[in-house]
Amino acid sequence: MIASLNFLSIIITLFFVSFVIGFFIYELVKKRREAFQVLQNKLGLGKNYQNYQDLTLGLIQEHQRQLSQFFQLIKTCLQTFDHLSLAAAYWNYHRDILQYNSTFARLTGLSSQKGRDISIHEFPVFGSLLTKMTDDSQTVEIGTMQINIQRIAGDTDCFFILTDLEAQEVEEKEKRYLTHAIWHEMKTPLTVLKGYIQLLLEEIQEPELLKKCQKIDFQIERLEKITSQLRYLARPNETNNIPVKIQDFIDMIHQVLQSWQAEIEDRQVKVQTNFEEVEEYRDRELGFSQGDLYIIASNLISNTIRFNRPHGFVSVFLHIQHSSMVFEVIDNGPGIPEEMKDLIFKPLGHASYNGGKSQGMGLYLVKEAVRRGGGRIAVQSESDRGTTIRIFIPFR
Repeated sequence: MIASLNFLSIIITLFFVSFVIGFFIYELVKKRREAFQVLQNKLGLGKNYQNYQDLTLGLIQEHQRQLSQFFQLIKTCLQTFDHLSLAAAYWNYHRDILQYNSTFARLTGLSSQKGRDISIHEFPVFGSLLTKMTDDSQTVEIGTMQINIQRIAGDTDCFFILTDLEAQEVEEKEKRYLTHAIWHEMKTPLTVLKGYIQLLLEEIQEPELLKKCQKIDFQIERLEKITSQLRYLARPNETNNIPVKIQDFIDMIHQVLQSWQAEIEDRQVKVQTNFEEVEEYRDRELGFSQGDLYIIASNLISNTIRFNRPHGFVSVFLHIQHSSMVFEVIDNGPGIPEEMKDLIFKPLGHASYNGGKSQGMGLYLVKEAVRRGGGRIAVQSESDRGTTIRIFIPFR
């Protein structure tokens, strides 16, 4: 009897110990599965893995996929630089390979190389310069070339952008010469036309014909304004060293508005100006040249008048923001459709300030003027609700 009881107690004890061990194993497996699921969720892996070995293989595959996407992105970036005629290259500090675009190859003499990468340490002349750069911008002379090297550096990699300064200067001179030639060729016939139309305005008595001649005279004045902007572009250095104060810019705005007074009255556009916020800063000098400021003021103001709706309004404001003065022009015209916002600042593009079709140069000239002065442009527009353009002009 006692032996039976002892055997039964042993059986019960073993059963209890097995139950406890099984319970702990179950809890351990449960927590492991939960941790496994949390890890999968954090990693963002869509597939459900059954064990850590499969998860590790999945992570390796995902890493390889992301690496492939990253290198494709680098390739796309280099191609984009190519479209902008910028010589660009990419280097990962942990790899020996320098990836580059076609413009970079032509500038550095790598055109005969197959592919679009090379060992940076085997790259003649430039390899040593690039790996030993300590500043983010450096100008070097290589043979007869003077090259500026800009480095956009991260923790593990960087981009290099090379510019042939002599070729850039030659290109700028050619542009200025062409612009000056166009201005010169347009100036003489416009002067003759202006003289003839003034004689007609003095002689004609018939109201209908007189009105047509006045419209012709107005269009000739518009062409004269455009050619005056070409003169500023052709000779930018003439006005670069002349300090321009905020008060000078205010006077310029009033002058532009006065030149468009006839159109303002004809379209019955209400014009509002507010310069109170810059009252105490009127003697501060601006970082833009006089010519560039005229290009900005004349084009933005004329666009708000010409492309506005009849009986619309135009507001011109000046205010201070940090180390810049903000020139703000607002209208309640048709606005710019979303798909055309990227076109309005392109030369001979297909979108005007109000979203209509145009092939003008005005806003392109504005963009170039802002770029030269180191400023910034911000555009806010909604279809049928109007447009606001802000030009951030740094102080000198």
